[in-house]
Amino acid sequence: MKSAKNLIIAVAMTMCNVSCAQANEPENPNGTTAIVVTVGDRSFEATVDNSATGNAFLALLPMTLSMNELNGNEKYCYLSTNLPTNTYSPGTIYTGDILLYGNNCVVLFYETFSSGYSYSRIGRVTNPTDLADVLGSGNASVTFALATTTGVQTTPANQLSGAKFNLQGQRVSDDYHGIVIQNGQKRIQ
Repeated sequence: MKSAKNLIIAVAMTMCNVSCAQANEPENPNGTTAIVVTVGDRSFEATVDNSATGNAFLALLPMTLSMNELNGNEKYCYLSTNLPTNTYSPGTIYTGDILLYGNNCVVLFYETFSSGYSYSRIGRVTNPTDLADVLGSGNASVTFALATTTGVQTTPANQLSGAKFNLQGQRVSDDYHGIVIQNGQKRIQ
């Protein structure tokens, strides 16, 4: 009975901590826009708030930033342009937060910790598992880009030269029989 009571108290305290931390964040009634954050060959889904700060950030995409290491918990890069701000003091910064320090410093956090600094929210990585490992302990090149809504990835044209496709757009081999499209020309094979 005592352990059940302790469990209920622990859950209540955790819920309070989460809601209290989130209460310091500015509300975003306008939703979010999906982006992809890429480090090396690893991509992370993220969202950008549809706010003045977030929209100004989205207008810069795609962009690759050379982000500097700081304090073993964040990567940062100063932009050459200023973004609009709506600063607040989050109290707790969470792994995956993408924030703006001042009006031109993009910060990607890869550890959760308490902070008294003020930021403007840009967005957050939705599942930051392994983000710290992928970013590493030094500086990192990080690409921010709009997410493709179709899930179809683009392929450079030079990789498609000579490739054959059926009428459904599926790549086919030389032993395929039927109508094929190759280098923009339809023919029967």
